[in-house]
Amino acid sequence: MKSMKIELGFVFLVLATSPVLLAAPPAALLSEDDPGINFLFSGDPQTTEDGCAQDGRRVSLGDPGKNHNELAECDNWDFKPHEWGKAAFLQGQFILGQSPFSDDGGWECLGNVGPGGFNPCANSTVRAGSTFKNTPLPPGSSLFQGIPMDISKDWVFSFDFRIGIPAGDTFGNDKLFEAIADTGDIMKLLGAGDSGESFINGEADRYRLHHGDGAGNHISTLIDVPVSQGHMTLHYKSANERMDLWLDDMKLVGDFASFNNGYGINRIQLGGGGPSFENALYDNVVLGVVAIAVACGPQGPGSSAPGDFNCDGTVDVADLGIIGANFNGGSVTYIDGDANLDGMVDVADLGVVGANWSAGQSGSLATALHGAGLGALIPEPMTATLVAVGVLGLIRRRVPRWGQMVKKN
Repeated sequence: MKSMKIELGFVFLVLATSPVLLAAPPAALLSEDDPGINFLFSGDPQTTEDGCAQDGRRVSLGDPGKNHNELAECDNWDFKPHEWGKAAFLQGQFILGQSPFSDDGGWECLGNVGPGGFNPCANSTVRAGSTFKNTPLPPGSSLFQGIPMDISKDWVFSFDFRIGIPAGDTFGNDKLFEAIADTGDIMKLLGAGDSGESFINGEADRYRLHHGDGAGNHISTLIDVPVSQGHMTLHYKSANERMDLWLDDMKLVGDFASFNNGYGINRIQLGGGGPSFENALYDNVVLGVVAIAVACGPQGPGSSAPGDFNCDGTVDVADLGIIGANFNGGSVTYIDGDANLDGMVDVADLGVVGANWSAGQSGSLATALHGAGLGALIPEPMTATLVAVGVLGLIRRRVPRWGQMVKKN
């Protein structure tokens, strides 16, 4: 127990002055009742099948059975959406490359490289429109068109990406992605430099979010962290008609409006813009609705904050008491204090309570820990803020993302 106290005390002191991520973005649910996009880019990255090469022959627009610019003779690489969505445009000499996000590759387009002296991958672009499950768009629909999402429901557009800037390139990427509705662009993530490049003040991989303010004005918000690889999430919230932009578990910009107050997304574009020569890889492109949370109970917190074990809408002394009564116990469920659903009640579950401690209770957290018989785990002297932040930092990676219904392959 003494060693546990020493370890926790160290983590508290280190993380108390560091930014800590207290939430995670929602994931998309592909529903039979809603349109969506499910663009996984799959196959065997190591295939030796004839026709699977960077300079292989590609189909022309309108050829049956393949997407525009897909390798014509390569059947081992799949560049078609699965069940939901329509591929509208694939630009650049792309291949199926090794992806850090899945075992079956990703859409890769390499700038300034390529065998045989063929054109490099300039201005790599992926476009897709949303459809209902296994339902083609009506006859006469344009190539770049889709079915709008229902704006009375939360929706999520997400994708995995990796952007590499070849040596000697001082321009970088000019556009990472944009979301589009019939009313026009909802938002764009563009290079932050004065000429659209992703270099600013000598720093690479910098972008600006272009969006609206809800009053018809366009706004440019600098993303002041490197954006070169990870899981990007755009979350539309129907409750206030605003959006959040996430990179992995970091919220980059919250509660921003669209360019034109329209949110019925039906098309997406990755890359594109002006000619650029970055090494781009995209994977697991998904547009869907946010799953409706189940009720708080043995399976999890539902719409309540994690750590609300008695499901009364507040994480407070009563929930600490539940942990205290079942601490180090097995054969437990969420309502017994097993916040991370790992089959036992331990210090990790205490961390979830600390991270979500109700504001009105925060001043008495240390006292409440002692009252619940858990004070021996907390080094003294420590404030309630250090407890909440430090324990969360210790166990953050163990806490599941409740409600994430679509798994990346």
